[in-house]
Amino acid sequence: MTSLPISSLLQILAEELRSLAVTAEEMHHLVCHEHLSRDPSYIRAVQKIDHTTQVLDNLSNFVSAVGEETGEGWSVTIGSALDKIRLSELKQRLHKAEIDDTVANDDHDDHDDHGDLELFG
Repeated sequence: MTSLPISSLLQILAEELRSLAVTAEEMHHLVCHEHLSRDPSYIRAVQKIDHTTQVLDNLSNFVSAVGEETGEGWSVTIGSALDKIRLSELKQRLHKAEIDDTVANDDHDDHDDHGDLELFG
C-alpha cells in the first residue's frame, strides 16, 4: 500500500467532517418545531444536535488548518487504518484519495511537464 501525504489525508477528513456538520444541521431543521418547544427533553435533544453541528464544523476547520501547516514531505500509509473502516462508501472515498495521490505522484515522477497530454489531471 502506498503512502498518502498527511496534508491530503487531513483535507479529506476535514471535508468528511464538514459534510457531517451539514447533515447534522439538516437534522436540526427537520426536528425543530415550535409547538414542541415546551418539552424539556425535546429541547435538550435539539440542543445536542446543534452542539454536534458546531463541534463537527469546528473540527473540520481545525483539521483543515492543521493540514495546511503540515510539512509537504510528510506522509502516512493508510492501509491498516482503511481496514478499520466498515462503511464502504467512506472507505472508497478514503481509498480513492490514496489512489489519486499515487496517480499524481506517478505522473509527476515519470514525466517532465513539457506539453505532455494530461488525461487525469
